[in-house]
Amino acid sequence: MNRFFVNKDDITNGIVLIKDNELMHLNKVLRLKVGDKIICLSGDNFEYISEIISISRTQAEARILDIKENLRNPKICIDVFLGFPKGEKLNLITQKLTELGVNKLTLFESDFTIAKANPGKLNRLGLISQEACKQCGRSKPLQIEPSIKFKNIEKYIKDYEMVIFAYEKASEENTISNLIPKIKKCNKIALIIGAEGGFSEKENELLKKLNTVQVFLGNRILKVETACIALSGFLSFITDN
Repeated sequence: MNRFFVNKDDITNGIVLIKDNELMHLNKVLRLKVGDKIICLSGDNFEYISEIISISRTQAEARILDIKENLRNPKICIDVFLGFPKGEKLNLITQKLTELGVNKLTLFESDFTIAKANPGKLNRLGLISQEACKQCGRSKPLQIEPSIKFKNIEKYIKDYEMVIFAYEKASEENTISNLIPKIKKCNKIALIIGAEGGFSEKENELLKKLNTVQVFLGNRILKVETACIALSGFLSFITDN
């Protein structure tokens, strides 16, 4: 069945309203009809199995037939803190982090970042995550947080059981595979990855003082999107997330 995101407020008395872009996709692209079955998602842990009962120019209405818990949402909390990358890399990163079961993406501006945040870009990432949810089966999209200044990162990472810092100068003994026993015991993990220029020495020293776990990614220099996707995938795999 086709999946559609709706606002929580548009689910009342067993009826779901599908509007805006989702209505256009339902009506103009998929050409669904009254009587067709669909799955509605509102960003919670449930799937609303529904039947279309009306379609107009402004909205479609669907009657809820059944509500099922979604079993594909992340089981543990893996959050990514990422330096703003250049160009369109964020689109790919957002899509893949959603598929890999990451809970939240927080973008930061640091000494060597070039790209800057704007509300339009963050809203676009939210839509990309919703589309990825439809494909991979999640019902809760990746949370896209407002951007932060890296110098303030301490207050954002203090409550995690483990904070992993991808650092090209880390000891070669600090491989991610050596952390597997510790990672498997955690339910809340943060992953910090810099943008294309990496971190300044001042920022590296800050992360060391905050007792982050430095991770060596190997002798090959990875692009930011590769490092982000690969590490997130590894964490999801070893935590059965």
